[in-house]
Amino acid sequence: MREFEGRVTLVTGAGSGIGRVVAREFARSGAQVIVTDVALEGAQETAEEIGRLGAEAVVRCMDVTSDAEVTATVAELSAAVGSITLLINCAGVSSMAPFLELTEQDWDMNMNVNAKGVFLVTREVMRSMVAHREGCVVSIASAAGKEGTSLLAHYSASKWAVLGLTQSVAREVARFGVRVNAVCPGCVRTPMQDREVIWEGALRGMDPEDVRQNYIDHTPLGRLCEPEDVADVIHFLCSDKARFMTGQAVNVTGGIVLH
Repeated sequence: MREFEGRVTLVTGAGSGIGRVVAREFARSGAQVIVTDVALEGAQETAEEIGRLGAEAVVRCMDVTSDAEVTATVAELSAAVGSITLLINCAGVSSMAPFLELTEQDWDMNMNVNAKGVFLVTREVMRSMVAHREGCVVSIASAAGKEGTSLLAHYSASKWAVLGLTQSVAREVARFGVRVNAVCPGCVRTPMQDREVIWEGALRGMDPEDVRQNYIDHTPLGRLCEPEDVADVIHFLCSDKARFMTGQAVNVTGGIVLH
């Protein structure tokens, strides 16, 4: 079904991982997808995947932590492509450290991309959504935004911030017919996870693949989350089937988090 035919859809962090799959699946559903990433090469690769589906993506390099760059890019895109009515905030980073060894640099990196980035992009895109009284925003949070996690205090804090922002903005813009939600993935099989199992293995004295198996063992549904699992829930939240949902933080964890 081409449910989002012609809908202008901006995906941040679309150069890899969940963002790449989200961009591809929305293009498959007929959306006019704008692929953005701080790494232009990854964004172009995503656009090539979309091209193989018979669709065409708009590609922009965008650093979500730069107010000036986000403001200029969103304004330029709106003029070139049209009003953005779907925004999927997928840009994110992670790092791992015991809390007492956590550096200001690690804290700032996670907060700047995961929290500030969602704020800046949502604010700029939201201006047009409110003016046109139409739009939907979905941001990637995390199971770590529902429950604190060892070695991830800074990352967890940044994802809790995403949920607080989601709820607050949802209340403000509901009267304009704009919906704002978040998804909270669990252990997702992505390039980010490939790095994380190495970091965690080193910190815990474990083989990286044993770390990954530990993720599976602690997931009630018995497997890792795939990017497609997350993309399907985002697709639902942007659809008319979720028309009465806003301010929600939907778990996609296989049962790891139940609240």
